[in-house]
Amino acid sequence: MSQQSWSAPLSSLVRRARGPVWVQAGRPGSEVDATALRVRTDRLAHTFRCHGIGPGSTVALHGTPSFTQLWSLFALWSLDAQVVLLEPRSGQAEREALLELCAPQYVITFGELYGREDLFVGECEVLVRRRRTGRPARTGHCLVQFSSGTTGRPKAVGRTARSLLTELERLRSLTGMPGEGERVAVLGPVAHSFSLVAGVLYALDAGATVVFPTAQTPGALADAARGAQVVMGGPRHFAVLAHADEALTLPGLRLAVSGGDVLDAEDAGAFARRHGVLVGQGYGTTETGMVSTDLSGAAGPGAIGTPMPGVRIRILGGVLGVHLPESPYLYEDLPPHDGWLSTQDLVTRDPATGVLRLRGRVESLTPGGVDALRIEAVLRAHQDVTDAVVLGADPPQALVACGDGLTRTDLAAWCHRFLGPSGISPRFHLVPELPRTAGGKVLRDREWLHGRSWFSRPAERQDGRRQERRERR
Repeated sequence: MSQQSWSAPLSSLVRRARGPVWVQAGRPGSEVDATALRVRTDRLAHTFRCHGIGPGSTVALHGTPSFTQLWSLFALWSLDAQVVLLEPRSGQAEREALLELCAPQYVITFGELYGREDLFVGECEVLVRRRRTGRPARTGHCLVQFSSGTTGRPKAVGRTARSLLTELERLRSLTGMPGEGERVAVLGPVAHSFSLVAGVLYALDAGATVVFPTAQTPGALADAARGAQVVMGGPRHFAVLAHADEALTLPGLRLAVSGGDVLDAEDAGAFARRHGVLVGQGYGTTETGMVSTDLSGAAGPGAIGTPMPGVRIRILGGVLGVHLPESPYLYEDLPPHDGWLSTQDLVTRDPATGVLRLRGRVESLTPGGVDALRIEAVLRAHQDVTDAVVLGADPPQALVACGDGLTRTDLAAWCHRFLGPSGISPRFHLVPELPRTAGGKVLRDREWLHGRSWFSRPAERQDGRRQERRERR
């Protein structure tokens, strides 16, 4: 697909919009209908065109999440511009590094007067800056996002209009997805693929109404979910709704879908008992879009469902791979693309049902193939542990967020009790809270962790292989 051919199919989502499109939860009069969407989009497209933005222009979007941000995205697509979506919570140093990598010709920022990235506002000011060092689009990708960066520097990932429209078509084939007139609470940031495609774009296509929380506070998240038939969010959002103030009720809720990270089994159970709906799972990556789903939640915690219609997968050495016709990575010096992208996620597949179950990341693989997620679940079950992540090595190492009174000896005894004498007991690094990326995922970058003495770097052995340095207990 050439770089000048995506405006028609993507802009048709705006032209075909009907009824109330978006609502800012808790703000009376914040409803945006289809007519307002088209008017605001056309107005911004005219403004951007006057700045010189047109076919093949590269434009980075950053700032306070807002209706204005979404109007700008559609306006830029209507001009055949390549849009780079920057994570709103990224720091200035990280943002500058990503801009240097992608070299967009323009940077458009929103809501600088707010100075906050955890809000969702209605209309806000738009500032267009021209970058003299920017380059026009060199590929046919209409959207550029960034991988989570949990194991190192985020990678620039390109999506074509065809891949976005194919994902929407696959989502339409699923039973239970939002229908016309339903209210869909999208709790995660729209800079993330799950919220943008499965939430905003799908709802726009289906004639549903998206409800955005005004902030990421428990009260604002509850306001967005109240009255919704469908809730889409991440594990943290469902944990908040599971333990929200007792005044929160969700009588109309019929579908809850979590994506972006592993949902804790205890939080999933608490949500189901509280609101009467099992939390389903949507699994995917920035590179591939949605890969598999278990919308009903019937497969239980740890399951990521069955592959989406039309998605080809393979499991080699326990690692899930997804077939892609071309490499999604931009600006990277990588080996030739062989048609398959490794997700770096360890999975098993039930031969009878085809349901995939997540076992952890490749870097969390422990000796003997012990399930790292099981070790994490055991650690989280301790009353003094707030969170934990296991990084596989020889032996595995665990970052454990806990209070001051807990010791490594206590945790070793706890793991021995629940994992048995043959279970793997990791080395423990006790921290006040787990380090996270700007997108909220647990950071697994070993070099970064080692620099803070939270990970023991393997040392060279005489045979040239690496071994773990002894951690002083």
